[in-house]
Parts: sequence; structure tokens; C-alpha cells
Amino acid sequence: MNYLYMFLVVLFFSCDSQSANAAADKINFEEVSHFFYPLISEQYLVLNTQEKIDSVYKVIHSKSPGNRLAPIPSLSDNESYIIFKPLVKNSNDVEIKEISRKGNTIYVDVGEFHNPDVQKSSRISPYVLVKLLKKVNPKKIVFNYQKLK
Repeated sequence: MNYLYMFLVVLFFSCDSQSANAAADKINFEEVSHFFYPLISEQYLVLNTQEKIDSVYKVIHSKSPGNRLAPIPSLSDNESYIIFKPLVKNSNDVEIKEISRKGNTIYVDVGEFHNPDVQKSSRISPYVLVKLLKKVNPKKIVFNYQKLK
């Protein structure tokens, strides 16, 4: 009887450890734009309502020169928007390599690169607006940085 009990305990803990190491689900995404002026006060913001999208685009339109303004996207049921400010260390811009989700956490793989449209000496981190082609409402966003090649 003790052997059966021990077997069940070991089985329970091994199953629990495998669930914690489960692979993250990749999320298809589109980079909408990079902005080199403040849009949000936090490191990231999930735009899960049309009101939040409208408020961000109000700031974008106030900072845009000229008469042509960027169209305001409308939020649909099968997508989400996230705006975030990744850190820039050795470059002047970033490229989003991959976005994945594991539980209530979104993982963003960020690669640095030199944008010719931005001064080379600039180390101002851009605000990146991304459209996720899946409805998400994460509790946390984790950035994984890849070195400049």
C-alpha cells in the first residue's frame, strides 16, 4: 500500500512540473508603428477597449505634423492592441521578433537594430504599437532582449 501511495505522489509532482514547463503559444502580430515621443506613462498598456485606442491616437494626432493623420483602428473581437516601451541599449530602434503567451503572461522577443531614420546617437526608446491577431488580456508582459548583430 505504501508503494502505491509513493507512486501516486511522484506521479502528481512530475505532472505538475511538466505543466510549468509547457511551451508558450505563439501569437501572430503586426507592428503598427514606432513612435519616438511619449504615449503612455507605464512600460506597457493593453488597449482592450475602443476608448483606450482613441485616447492613444488622440496623443498621436496631436504630435503629427501636417493634415494627414493616421487612421484610428477599430477594435474587433478577435484581436488586441498593445503599446509598450522596450529598452534600447546599443541601438536606436527595436524589432519585434516574436510574441508568445503562456498563461496570463505575454513574452515579447525584442531585437535591437539601427534605424536610418533616427539619429545614430539617439538612445530614446520607441513606443511600439502592436496589433495581436488574437484576443488577449495579459496580467504581465515580459521582454526578452536579443543582442544587436
